[in-house]
Amino acid sequence: MTLKKQLLLIVFLLSIVFVGHSQPLNSRIGLTPLKVEKSILQNQKNHSSVQPYRFDEAIINESINQSLVNLAFMPNWFSKQGKNGKSVYIQPYFEGLAFAGSGSLEYTAATGIDISGTLHKKLAFGLIYYRQFENDLPFLQSAHMGGFSPGLGTIQSVNNDVYQFNFLQAYLSYSPNNHFNFELGNGKQFIGEGYRSLLLSDNANNSPFLKLSVNFWNISYTSIWAYHYSIYSPNNVRLNLAKADYLGKYTASHYLDWNITKRFSIGLFETVVWQTDDSLYHRGFDVNYANPLLFYRPVEFSIGSPDNVMIGLNTKLRLFKHQYFYGQLLLDEFLLSEIRADVAEAISPDTSRKSGWWANKFGVQLGWKGYWEVAGGDLRSRVEYNLIRPYTYGHSSATQSYTNYGQSLAHTNGSNLEELITQLTFTKNRITLEGSFFYLRQGKSKDGLNYGDDLNVTNISHFQTYNNRLLQGERLDSKTISFDVAYRIKESSNLEVTLGYWGRSSSTQSENLISFGVRTMLNRRSREL
Repeated sequence: MTLKKQLLLIVFLLSIVFVGHSQPLNSRIGLTPLKVEKSILQNQKNHSSVQPYRFDEAIINESINQSLVNLAFMPNWFSKQGKNGKSVYIQPYFEGLAFAGSGSLEYTAATGIDISGTLHKKLAFGLIYYRQFENDLPFLQSAHMGGFSPGLGTIQSVNNDVYQFNFLQAYLSYSPNNHFNFELGNGKQFIGEGYRSLLLSDNANNSPFLKLSVNFWNISYTSIWAYHYSIYSPNNVRLNLAKADYLGKYTASHYLDWNITKRFSIGLFETVVWQTDDSLYHRGFDVNYANPLLFYRPVEFSIGSPDNVMIGLNTKLRLFKHQYFYGQLLLDEFLLSEIRADVAEAISPDTSRKSGWWANKFGVQLGWKGYWEVAGGDLRSRVEYNLIRPYTYGHSSATQSYTNYGQSLAHTNGSNLEELITQLTFTKNRITLEGSFFYLRQGKSKDGLNYGDDLNVTNISHFQTYNNRLLQGERLDSKTISFDVAYRIKESSNLEVTLGYWGRSSSTQSENLISFGVRTMLNRRSREL
């Protein structure tokens, strides 16, 4: 019997042995109400580092208002419950925001639909579609120059300075029992406890995927196979390909999360990127990466493959009540001897020592977040630091970089950077107040030289073999401040009225915007590019 048939037989037997749970509906990444998020973090059976959360696996304190739980997993303007676990939840997607600054008035707008529900208590579905219209706002300009919009796909059309994009997210989720879940869809994933993830984030456009999740005791194991696109010529990142010529690639990812105690958890991550076509033949989906239980580096070596493999570590520690310290370590490529040389150079500089090898590629995240009850509402605070070495996530084949539609599958700004984030979020009833500060320092490529910030450029063109340093290249220091006040129009829906401020300053320019309007909060979109 083949491995594939053995796995199918095991899954079938497990599905008839165990009793099924109810409603495997998904949450929205990064948008879970604070009370629900706080409750998920509290319980040792929950695995808070894997998003979207799933309703049938999340253990939520019974004291939490049911309307907040519904808002997390089944927001709606209209809902209907049927027999045998059938349900449907529908809400319109709408955005109409005006931005005032520098004497001009610019807009973003969108219309669409959000539908989710259950066909059976073990089978759930969700679909979000909308058409996005946006002017060339300051926080969108660099993305538009690259042919995309943050978190969305490539430009569909441009008319009178109005850029248009499509957004389509969908999933079908099946939980045969309390331990297994299978999900097929077109969407995003997030692994980590931070605002950013250095392992896998929701930064890029949606991707077709198949996900297998296994939960037992205090352990969660997730395997994700996804399909992505490279939208640039592999030889010239400034040349956008025609849609019919986009270059396909797959990722296969594993994440094992273990809640060792009520206070400490650790997760192990690995992913591999491979292109569907190379110079010799059409490779397609490589069955060597289909086994959800293997580590990819030995597989890569065994098949003589030059694929892009990364491994990572995710941790969370609760020292005090509702106070969490978290971190991530991402290892793309390195040699221990070269790491030792870098450490020795940092301790005792020596011009004769070879250090700063270009392929010492890694990222580090350190953060803290805390939750309080203040003035009858909920407050979350966050401080986070991210560091990513030059050339991290890139590859000798530009197509095999860790990207989708030109956007990083990890940090929004790519690599060769360090960043400090501070955030305060307060919610009470239907009101949300949020303030954020981002301080980014990044080394940018210039004069046709690759200093390691752009993931879409081949690593073969690295600036030099040794003496590569963090922030090398043209230095960019920018500070971004944002503040938003929002009021949810309907208790069961994500549609809200909002008033906000966004400002960014750097050594070369300063920009300020006041925004106001309505929006449906179903996905996060970066304004820090």
